[in-house]
Amino acid sequence: MVEVCNEITGPYCTKLLVDLGADVYKVESISGDPIRRWGAMMPGGIDHSGLFEYLNAGKRGATVGLTSEGDLAALHDLVAGADLLVENLAPGSQQRWDWGLDPDSLARLNPRLVVVRISDFGQHGPSRDRETTPLTLQAASGWVNEREPGRPPVQAGARIPEYIAGSYAAMGALTALRIAAGGAGRPVEVDVSAFEALLSTLPYPMLLAERLIKMGLPGNAKGAPMLGIVRAADGWVGINCLTGQHWLDVCAMVGLPEFGEHQIAIMIGGPEREEFFEKANPWLESMTVADLVELSQALRIPAAPVTDGQSILSCPQYAERGFFIDTRTDPAAQGFVRPGAPFRLSKTPAAPPRPAPALGESVAGWGGETAADSRRGDGDFSALPPADVTQPFAGLKVFDLSTFWAGAYLTCYLGAFGADVVKVESIQRPDGHRYSGSLLRDGDDWYERGPLWQGTNLNKRDITLDLSSETGRELARRMAAEADVVVENFSPRVVEHFGLDYDSLVEINPDVIMVRMPGFGLAGPWRDYVGWALNIEQLSGMSSTTGYADGPPCNLQGPADPIAGVHAAVALLAALEHRARTGEGQLIEVAQIEAGAAVTAEPVIEYSLTGQVQAREGNRHRTYAQGVYPTATEDEWVAISVRNDADWVAVAEAVGQPELGSDFRFATAQARLDNHEAFDDVLAAWTGGRTAEEAAEELSMRGVPAEPILRADRMYDVEQLDARSFYQALEHPITGPHRFPGWPFHITPGPNRHHRTVAPTLGQHNDEVLVEVGLSVQDIASLRDRQIIGERLLNS
Repeated sequence: MVEVCNEITGPYCTKLLVDLGADVYKVESISGDPIRRWGAMMPGGIDHSGLFEYLNAGKRGATVGLTSEGDLAALHDLVAGADLLVENLAPGSQQRWDWGLDPDSLARLNPRLVVVRISDFGQHGPSRDRETTPLTLQAASGWVNEREPGRPPVQAGARIPEYIAGSYAAMGALTALRIAAGGAGRPVEVDVSAFEALLSTLPYPMLLAERLIKMGLPGNAKGAPMLGIVRAADGWVGINCLTGQHWLDVCAMVGLPEFGEHQIAIMIGGPEREEFFEKANPWLESMTVADLVELSQALRIPAAPVTDGQSILSCPQYAERGFFIDTRTDPAAQGFVRPGAPFRLSKTPAAPPRPAPALGESVAGWGGETAADSRRGDGDFSALPPADVTQPFAGLKVFDLSTFWAGAYLTCYLGAFGADVVKVESIQRPDGHRYSGSLLRDGDDWYERGPLWQGTNLNKRDITLDLSSETGRELARRMAAEADVVVENFSPRVVEHFGLDYDSLVEINPDVIMVRMPGFGLAGPWRDYVGWALNIEQLSGMSSTTGYADGPPCNLQGPADPIAGVHAAVALLAALEHRARTGEGQLIEVAQIEAGAAVTAEPVIEYSLTGQVQAREGNRHRTYAQGVYPTATEDEWVAISVRNDADWVAVAEAVGQPELGSDFRFATAQARLDNHEAFDDVLAAWTGGRTAEEAAEELSMRGVPAEPILRADRMYDVEQLDARSFYQALEHPITGPHRFPGWPFHITPGPNRHHRTVAPTLGQHNDEVLVEVGLSVQDIASLRDRQIIGERLLNS
């Protein structure tokens, strides 16, 4: 595989593939990947940063000069023999043509190639060529949110969104390799949009806003998670109520049972909220983080410490599982600490990371590698190419035991492109995601109406089985015995209690691939802890990097589940390839806290190299000035970045003060950083007289990165998304037509639709599926009479 990428998105994509055994050649220009110089440098005179080492470990490297015909010829020879090319050049970049990486040249070089092109907005659409920075791209995609009351909305820290785009690119790459194995006759292209990747990891705010508006409520109604992140005696802790029972238990725990009836009012910021915390905080602050976590978990309340780059290393769950790789004690190693692989495959485990390439290696030094040398086997990547490129997973049988979002996101993807996904619930205990959105419970069939449930469970068939009964468990085992893939993301003891763990299933289905996605992992002292997305954010370091330096850590409120789902999909697609070649199934473990830590790598790396914990940066950037500014419309904001002196001259002209271009306070990048508050005052005074759209367009037309912060109630009104058919209209039998967000890449040739079917109703496919496993009409009627199956929630 060949990588022509800078920064994080492309390198993280190929890093995941290296973890899975790929041989990756990293191509750089003479100046090198800028991430080589981002953050703390490696010890021992190594010429790059720790973050570069993490992203590029185990790759081969070479520099290519634009004027060197020998370098370009060697690069073309390598591409001619590659399975995959990953690049994140700008769509209009001349370098793509100069290096012969344009579509026509690649078609001549290697018609069997898969090409993954990662860009901010995708390869087409009206926003394709907009200038962006990580901040403005987050703003455009709805990722910059109010996280501290009374302060401007703030971005996610630690460059997490860039890893997310890279993980989707890896998922798209492995899907496209499956398509290419069928012999498309030309390169298969994967057009990855980082903008769409970020939208895809949000908890369906556009669907939720649509529902709220139809109910006569504000489309941007928000509620803070309770308790959220609170201060303890020795640090920060996350205590997160997922259900009404959790809230009652929290109130009892802190000695305030009288607030048990006020959960909603406190969550949405009513006067009761201030009163509650005024009384609860003294008790919380008298307890240590460890004691609060232990007590909460004893009551089955989701709770976790909020870790940073230092404290995460002493977390007993990570430590006992050996997740972080520490080479500081080996004099021969490039000593620092980094996350391990975000997935664990029982038969094809990730190898220990090898060194990253040094800058300046010659492409000629690749040793005359030929197409025949670099290809594996007979040149086919997959032994099971699809018959229909629009359904690359056709024929794959998936038994879906998942709940909530992480596992369901994986199976939603497989089902979208052809897999037969059978989801299991029960009328006694349906998927907990049906309960999400307590404000929306109208009607007897409220459990069918939830936007979060519907968005997560497209492309599936649904059956109900009471797994507490022997009959229900036996039917589940019968279906698992016929499945190619079994997916679950409960706490470990749940499926083990039902006899549906991997060791049990492999006895009846020797080549099954099982994907287990527990929050904290299958082993370790915290394996049976309860937790959900916010706990993953808190424990993996995401929360500690997000927020203002003088404020508390902040939840991102959304992405942990799909992050785990996408990483699980990447591992599963590799395991399917392994099984196609060898006939061997295996167990895949994706601990959600480890997937979260893998995309929050920088704080750990920086601490291990400097001994310092990075402060939260709010909306600031380390090398240039930027911020989020109010506009003439209340509660609307615009994000603006000034990357260089040319940007600043353009801003000075836009604000009608060209003399600011040479003002000593702002004339250089360092001066702007040193006078950041004055810089912010200039921009805020100007944006305050305009709408967010007006300010952003005025600056964008001058080449300055600027974007309005996208609100949930406007996510359907984005021209770029319409141009790329990001949303797909489907009609639900109960709630009617909806536009569902799709996947953040286009594969050509490949799937031409994001989704096939709407989310099923409870038990909708009971008869259909049970007949397929050999039950008679009478058998099925008996199961219904005994409430082992059903189509309505029991006691609803």
